[in-house]
Amino acid sequence: MKAKNVLIAVSVLVLVLTAFFLGQRTQVEVKKKTQVKKVVQPRIVKKKKAAVLPSAVIPSRVAKVAIVIDDFGYSKNNLPAFFDIKEPLTFSILPNLRYSRDIAKSAKEHGCEAILHLPMASHRKDVVEEIDTLKPGDSQKEIIARLSKDIESVPGLDGVSNHMGSLATEDKTLMTTVLAYLKKHNLYFFDSVTSDKSVCADVAGSTGIKFAKRDIFLDNSNDVDRIAGELAELKKLAFKRGRAIAICHDRKNTAIALAKVMPQMAEEGIEFVCLSDMVR
Repeated sequence: MKAKNVLIAVSVLVLVLTAFFLGQRTQVEVKKKTQVKKVVQPRIVKKKKAAVLPSAVIPSRVAKVAIVIDDFGYSKNNLPAFFDIKEPLTFSILPNLRYSRDIAKSAKEHGCEAILHLPMASHRKDVVEEIDTLKPGDSQKEIIARLSKDIESVPGLDGVSNHMGSLATEDKTLMTTVLAYLKKHNLYFFDSVTSDKSVCADVAGSTGIKFAKRDIFLDNSNDVDRIAGELAELKKLAFKRGRAIAICHDRKNTAIALAKVMPQMAEEGIEFVCLSDMVR
């Protein structure tokens, strides 16, 4: 009987211990499960497209412009203002005047071009003609003698333009003599187009001389704002045709207007060149 009681007691103890250990195991497993950190999926951040910055404004096309400044020779007063523009300009210089030679030399030293502004007869009766102005009816000998003298007074020149000349440029005989002589001396001719009846283009074609003609006048007015307005028209014309040639004059307000507007024109795609780059 005693042995039986001991056996029962042992069995109960085994059951109790088994239950105890099973309970501990369950608690540990539950605890482990609760301690498992939730796996957080990384956020997928969409990269923003890089902002497209506007590129520097590049002109869609480049147009060439030559600016010819007439009537130099009487004074050097405006030269510094024109040279300060720092763009190639073409100085059209009257012959045999006090400063003709000096201005031609200075123009070359500043990267500009010098041409002879050849006095020629006009229809106008309200203007005083320059000395030795060429006229229809002059003999070939007279024309060549004056041309030779005038060219010598403007050293280093590249070409010749007409000063006044609305009458002379309509005369085929006179212009044939002039252009044939210039071609022989490797000089181009620039028609200021003071007459809509000018024969210069036709004569240039027949003689084979390099030639160009004026497209626009810039300073019929001496007002700075008006000159700036003409420069705006010059720019439009240049972009339309790809090139344009303008004439202005040796005046203070013209220099002021050019200095004001030309840098902006260059930024917008205008390439300023000497007149020799435009002759054909």
